[in-house]
Amino acid sequence: MFRAKATIIKTAPLARRTYASVASTPIVSTANGIKVAAVDGGPEGSNLASLSLVINAGSRFETAATSGAAHYLKAFGFRNTRERTSFRTIREAELNGATLTAEATRENITYTVQCFKNAVPYFVEVLADIATGTKYAEHEFRDVARTVGFESLCAHADPTTRLVEGIHQAAFRSGLGNSLFALASSPVATGDAVRQYAQSAIAGNRIAIVGTGVDSQQLADLVSQSSLSALELQPSSPLAAGAGSKFFGGAQQLYESASPVSHYALAFSAEPESAPVLASLLGAQKRMKWSTGVSPLAKLAAAEGFEAESFSFGYSDAALVGVVVSAASGQIKSAVEKVAATIQKEIATANPDAVQRAVAAARLDAAETSGTVKGARAALAQVALGQKPVTLESVEQAAAKLSSSAVFGSKPVAASVGLSQTTAYVDTLGF
Repeated sequence: MFRAKATIIKTAPLARRTYASVASTPIVSTANGIKVAAVDGGPEGSNLASLSLVINAGSRFETAATSGAAHYLKAFGFRNTRERTSFRTIREAELNGATLTAEATRENITYTVQCFKNAVPYFVEVLADIATGTKYAEHEFRDVARTVGFESLCAHADPTTRLVEGIHQAAFRSGLGNSLFALASSPVATGDAVRQYAQSAIAGNRIAIVGTGVDSQQLADLVSQSSLSALELQPSSPLAAGAGSKFFGGAQQLYESASPVSHYALAFSAEPESAPVLASLLGAQKRMKWSTGVSPLAKLAAAEGFEAESFSFGYSDAALVGVVVSAASGQIKSAVEKVAATIQKEIATANPDAVQRAVAAARLDAAETSGTVKGARAALAQVALGQKPVTLESVEQAAAKLSSSAVFGSKPVAASVGLSQTTAYVDTLGF
């Protein structure tokens, strides 16, 4: 027999992280309106930094003539500029051990660099070149178009992505309802078309430079010394002239699929501040291994043999909160009807204990997200661009004025991927 042996392991104390305080970070504004925000936090002694160029030019700002342009603009990140070729940018990033990424959302396009602190001045210049000097050459457009086409094809093949696209289109039609992906019918067919969209969108007051592991004032000085200082102010916000989001309840998007598994998304309009708490109140996810969950939807899904997952999408002037149901195609209609009935009977009239659990879960999710580098950058960008990030404080404030009955008693929108003959229709669900 083996003899039991106790071993004492001495460990260093956990490194203190300060990313959770980003919501109160002061914003430095340059002379031409660029917002700069940074937190010099993270693990003590860390030599890592990250930088993001955030342009308020996501797909919600596209028109019929520029549909898909935001996707192309994202894909043109780190390409040839007037100051450096893409080969030079990638090569020098590799020599510095840096990682370069680009991301497009419905509101922003973000180019990010993760690097060592001593390389921050160089990569501020790289990001500045993207905004002020990208060439949008026609020979590069062909390569970009192939990348964009493949990403759009992958999105179309993923039922979850199609549901997300569908509920946004049903809920908002245009603006936030615009697709994140350039469709085959996109009128954007040249590099010059992407350049025109970029020129109409890139202005000092629509840009934020955010960072972690770097001093805010130091970063602001570097931005002021870069080519970003030449950008002009845009006369007014593109959302200022009545172009805010309007929710159209009762709409539905259907996507035919012969798959044996069907998917159905049900989404409600909510205030951006309360959406995370409401998603937790739906509580379809299991937060403990081997547990069926304690919420009515989690118990229903476990008992009936289908999957349900709640979600929330928050934006500057609107939010969606709801649930995705996945079930065998022959079961999807009854599953959705039971989910809808449960929302109306039990979630919309949730008791104080259920609300308290939802608030606690939302607070944990907010703390976990804000404690990461990516979460800190996202929160900084929202603060810098005048939006409200999800924080512990915002969750508590939303909980104080939460009205689940007003949200879940309203008309939702829906999107489904499956056979139209076996799907549920939103106008038959009793809302």
